[in-house]
Amino acid sequence: MIPRWLLTALLLRPATGLAKGGFAATKPKKKTKKAPKAPKPLEPLPPGLDGVPPVSRFEVLNADGVAPQFAGAFLIEDESVADDLVKEFHERPQLRGMVSNAANGEPVVDTSVKDSLEMSFPANDPSIAWRRYLLSLKAAMGLYLEDYPYAGAYGAFSITGRTNVQLYPPSGGYKTFHTERTGRGEPEGSRHLVFMTYLNDVTDAGGTEFCHQNLIVSPKKGLTLIWPADWTFTHRGVPSPTQEKIITTGWSRAASKSVAHAPGAHWSISAQVQFHVAFASKYTVLRLLLLFLRAGDFFFAGLFLAGFFAGLRRGFA
Repeated sequence: MIPRWLLTALLLRPATGLAKGGFAATKPKKKTKKAPKAPKPLEPLPPGLDGVPPVSRFEVLNADGVAPQFAGAFLIEDESVADDLVKEFHERPQLRGMVSNAANGEPVVDTSVKDSLEMSFPANDPSIAWRRYLLSLKAAMGLYLEDYPYAGAYGAFSITGRTNVQLYPPSGGYKTFHTERTGRGEPEGSRHLVFMTYLNDVTDAGGTEFCHQNLIVSPKKGLTLIWPADWTFTHRGVPSPTQEKIITTGWSRAASKSVAHAPGAHWSISAQVQFHVAFASKYTVLRLLLLFLRAGDFFFAGLFLAGFFAGLRRGFA
């Protein structure tokens, strides 16, 4: 018979486990997390195709003869970049363009709103056509950040989702005004900059109309537009009555460690702009510190000083 004092001690002891057939505590098993498998490295691009295709700024003017702010236009000068994407499009399965999802998750197709055939490239697609386009897009995005450096002042961003290739038949298009971010939910909530490249020339209408900019851009093969994802750049497609139009379009998003990024499509702000942002941050803290001191709140002033110097040590301020 187990003495009462021993039974009480055993019951009160915070055991981590019991061995089979007895009261002895067993050592807890350590749970080991399996490291995710690293993606297979891509093969180098073939010689002659491994360089960055030339990209230059391109002027687009609105009806008033003015180049709208924050709308970047860049020309991929090597037409084979666009031609190879079109070839990939025709060799892969395509779907009707959807305008939304129904309550049951089924795609909603309404050709009176959007009439298109579409396929998409995942961010890490290994095809040569996609990777060459990505090099061109990276060059265009670099020029955009030169023109608007604060577009990258609030953290790195990259391509993490799928990039669409869309073919609009004669009289087709995304005919209603829309914007690329309409709420906080994903996948829209983290969209930062939109990019779109025309993959063919269209000479009979077929452009892209930006509502608030009083701007219609005519499709030119290789012409790449970059603009912010919000309502300020509400836009729609202008159908061509006689010609088809084909584009590629997608979004750069706020970078996340939990998703795969397109290789080479990760952008961040320059060191110069980082300095300006850091200086503004320090200046704000000092202003708040002076306000607390003037009000006699020495306790909060001390907290601010402690946080400020801790930030300096960590490189956050």
